[in-house]
Amino acid sequence: MAIWRPPESGLVYTLMNGLIFNISWFAIVSTHSSALAPLIAGVHLVLHFTFLGRGWQEAVFVAGVTLLGIFLDQALFYFGVFTISGQPALAPVWITCLWPVVATTCMHAFSGLNNRLWLAVLFGGVGGAGSYLAGTSLSDVQFGSPTWGPLIMAVLWMGLFPALLSVAKRCDIGLEEEHVKT
Repeated sequence: MAIWRPPESGLVYTLMNGLIFNISWFAIVSTHSSALAPLIAGVHLVLHFTFLGRGWQEAVFVAGVTLLGIFLDQALFYFGVFTISGQPALAPVWITCLWPVVATTCMHAFSGLNNRLWLAVLFGGVGGAGSYLAGTSLSDVQFGSPTWGPLIMAVLWMGLFPALLSVAKRCDIGLEEEHVKT
């Protein structure tokens, strides 16, 4: 449970979560360091769970998203959606470190998209593909195909993002129900 918590429906809460996410995302992607990325992600998680965290259910959600992301990243590299300097490779550690950072936004900054499916689909497609486009411009990771790669990521995130938000909402509702019982 968070030590200090801004008002949940307040703009400060949403901005704080979004700001921490963007700083962490940029730091991980711009350094694209397999040594620094776990440290950056770790600091992000400590800050998030200290000041904004929703308890063990959110921690389980973040862990699950991270495991899904590890599998998904490796599959995308294996099938050639991504390469490193034009060569097939395993997904670098720094990319995997983005998953827990993204997961911390699902019950917070992006939770307002839960009841707006089409907006979540649109945001997932544009934001997901846009994030990968930005990431490839800042690192040695490249799309295997400059046309199909971004399109694959857009379609993938059009489904994945609303699904993650839906699971996060269920976890959050379970947390609220648990607090009512106590």
